[in-house]
Order: sequence, then C-alpha cells, then structure tokens
Amino acid sequence: MRAHTLLSFYQQITATDWGALLLPVCAGLAVLYMVYAFFFHTKSTSEAIVDRPELQVALSNFLSDYFADEWDTVESQIEIDHFKHTFLDQPDACRLVLRKLLAPASPYRNKANQPKLTALVKEWNLDAFVVKELASANESVTLETLEYAKAIPSLQLKDTVTQLAFYGAQSVRTPALATLIELCNYQPDTLRIYPHSFTEEDMQNLVALYSDQSQWVAEQLPTWLEATEPQFLWFCLALAKEYQLPVEMRSLQQLAFHAHKSLGAIAIQLLDGYLQPESASALQQYRKKVVLEQPSTEAPTANENSLQQAIN
Repeated sequence: MRAHTLLSFYQQITATDWGALLLPVCAGLAVLYMVYAFFFHTKSTSEAIVDRPELQVALSNFLSDYFADEWDTVESQIEIDHFKHTFLDQPDACRLVLRKLLAPASPYRNKANQPKLTALVKEWNLDAFVVKELASANESVTLETLEYAKAIPSLQLKDTVTQLAFYGAQSVRTPALATLIELCNYQPDTLRIYPHSFTEEDMQNLVALYSDQSQWVAEQLPTWLEATEPQFLWFCLALAKEYQLPVEMRSLQQLAFHAHKSLGAIAIQLLDGYLQPESASALQQYRKKVVLEQPSTEAPTANENSLQQAIN
C-alpha cells in the first residue's frame, strides 16, 4: 500500500513540467555528493595522509633546513607558519610529524637541538596534540605518545602524565611513571608518594632509566636512603645493586633487618661486598634466626597514605 502511494506521488510530480526537470537535477546532485564524500573520506584516512608524497617531501626538506639554521628569524617564522597551515590540518599528519620529530631514534631529538625542537613543538601546537593523544582510549596510541612526551618540557603535559601514572589503567601506569621521572630530570620524589605497589618487572624498568645517571645517583643515594617509605628504599637499593654503587655500611646494616624481607635481602647482598666472609656469615645466620623466621610482607609495598598525599 505504501509503495503504491509513493508511486502515485512520483507519477503526479513527473506529470508536471517542473517535476520532470527537478527530479533529474536532484538525482544528479545526490550522485555528486556521494562522489565528493567518498574522495573527502579517502583523503582523511590515516593511510592517505601518511602516504601523501608532498607531505613526506615537504617535512623532510623543512626539518633539514630548520635544524641546519638555513633561514634567518623572519624566514624561519614564515616557513613554520606555511607548513602548519598547509599540512597540519589533520590528526594523522600531526602523528607523522611527531613520529619524525620525537621518536626515540629521531636524529632531531638530542640536547643540541632541544631549544629549536621545543620552539617548533610550541609553534605547531604539538604539545596540545600530545595531551589529547594521551587521553586516547587506544592503549597503543597512549604508549607511543608517552615516548614522544619525554621530549616535551611542558607543565600541562607533566600534569597529564602524572594523572596517567597515578590513576590510569594498570598497563599504562608504569610507562607513564617512567615518562614522568624523565620529565622531572630523574628526580625520583614521585616514587615516595606513589600509591601503587611495584612488581619486580616494574622495578627493573624504573632502574633501567638510570643507566646513564649512575654517577649522579651515587651522589644522591645517601640522601635518598634517609627516606622511610619501603618501596622507595627498595628502589634505592635496587639502583645500588644494579649499578654497583657504594652505600654506607651502617645504612645497609639497618636495612638488613627491615620488616620487608625482599628489602632486607638486597641489603644483605650489598653488605657481602663490605664484610669479611666470617662477618657476613654471622650476620646471615643472625638475620635468619631473628628476622626471616618471623612472618612479614614479602615485598615492599606502597605507602598506604601516599594516594591522599598525592591528592593534597
């Protein structure tokens, strides 16, 4: 019945002069719209943006001239603005630029280039784009963007990374914490108030961040070991063990009898390098009798009040 009604309506329209002209015109416009929509969508896809030869060539040429100081201040600003308005109008183009500029293996990501790199990131609003990417529901995008974030000194970005480290999904928290430590110039103060307990793998990943900082860590250890947070002390001893750093014997003797067995075990291992075999053996036996036979938590845990401290 409905089909019959539509057919009758169609016949009434086409019976008039204006109807016979209008319907073909509408049909033609509909076809043109579908063609336009198809090509516009294709242009907006990730693959189309990344594979655009003019973008790849323009980016390579720009970065080469920009970091080689080929332009004066005025020319540089003109080129920065031109590239921004020509190419950075799509998220996938921004992702390509981030990958080229800030990936760990990028030739532009080094101390010599840092001032120019920071200026370019700000001019192209890439720091704001990184903040937006960190909020992605796609975990792989978040993890990749955390690597880029390490090269961007931004207070807003640091706040975002802190939120991920403290309140993000479990699989993202430790990578975000590692990024935060690097953004804080390797100062580990955040670890003292961190509200989540580390696994052995987490601790290994955090200690690995300091592979090029061992001399500085050796200078800081005496101060860090004055802390009372078990998990932070575990981190300090793990650093000393991994990089064979000297620790005051009295501190190790005190930590050897800590209530957390794994913390004391590391202290005992480090003490072996200071004590004569007979003294080390006697300490091991005494600790086994007095401490290890008593029930206690196996691994240092986060401070129970640390989450509230972080909030405050």
